[in-house]
Amino acid sequence: MHPTLIPGTTLQNRYRVLQELGYGGFGRTYLAEDLGRFNERCAVKELEPQQGDQFSDKALQLFQREAAILYSIEHPQIPKFQAIFEENQRLFLVQDYIDGVTYRELLNQRLQQGMKFSEAEVRQFLQQMLPVLAHIHSKGIIHRDISPDNVMQRQTDNLPVLIDFGVVKEVVTRIQPPGPHSQATSVGKLGYAPSEQMQSGRAYPSSDLYALAVTAIVLLTGKEPQDIFDDVNLSWNLPNTISPGLRQVLLRATSYRPGDRYQSVSEMAQALGAMGGATGTGQGQPAVPPSPSQVRTVAVGRQYQPTQVGAPPPTPTYTAPVPAVEPASVWENPWAVAVIGGALALLAGLGGWTVVSLLNRAP
Repeated sequence: MHPTLIPGTTLQNRYRVLQELGYGGFGRTYLAEDLGRFNERCAVKELEPQQGDQFSDKALQLFQREAAILYSIEHPQIPKFQAIFEENQRLFLVQDYIDGVTYRELLNQRLQQGMKFSEAEVRQFLQQMLPVLAHIHSKGIIHRDISPDNVMQRQTDNLPVLIDFGVVKEVVTRIQPPGPHSQATSVGKLGYAPSEQMQSGRAYPSSDLYALAVTAIVLLTGKEPQDIFDDVNLSWNLPNTISPGLRQVLLRATSYRPGDRYQSVSEMAQALGAMGGATGTGQGQPAVPPSPSQVRTVAVGRQYQPTQVGAPPPTPTYTAPVPAVEPASVWENPWAVAVIGGALALLAGLGGWTVVSLLNRAP
């Protein structure tokens, strides 16, 4: 184990360590400032080998390939991976610093006050986290280690931020050199990760949804998974205070058999939205869009007017018939009479002149 970096230590002539943030099974995390980016704060994680004092060259190449996948993640609720480097036979990973507290800390604060997370808060938490999982799953990435410890509430907007991807721990486990004391290390927290992940190391999108649902159960109840999971019947003992709709969503997401769970984020989001609440994620975050096959087809035409069940039939409205209007007679028009009279007088005058002319010509 390498000694802890003291404040003021500068790595790569760029990252100046300010303080240690925490220590886990795979190394330490430091708060540092990036001298190459106007002293912007960042988190520097030191990954320690489980066997020996350093990683092999082959291990470093493998980790760099895996880190490139993490670098491709672009989501506002995931810290951006910035760099990976080796210095003095020590391996470091740099990512955005998140100013906030973990949901584990938030839960402990509430338990000290005799409180837990409300159902409305947990529903909002799920709705805010599902788009994050949809993003990483679309890239073929499984987090593998979702728990209250690995989700932070960001101080600036109170949104949950997903941290500490299990793929990093998995790579560190895979690249250990064989030795007499080497042993398999599972990725994921006991009680939060599903059985297939803990036993065989296999993880699917439904594995992340399982861990997310367990996290929601812990926030709701204030109890750890081993305190509310029935090992004999392989079922969860959820309190009766949880609404039937949310209970159904959580129980299906935490089914023991992977095939019985929601197979995708969109399935779980649709079920959560069908509970009667809005499917928006709050804080300006959009809900997970349904796939084209889930979008209802609406016929274009006259708007449908529903009929209330049990209501009396509508009273018919009587409209008096409008009588037909006959065309007016020409003799009722004074202008027409004047024109006709003038024409008759002219004809009469012409006729009389003709008769007089004929009489004057007679012998």
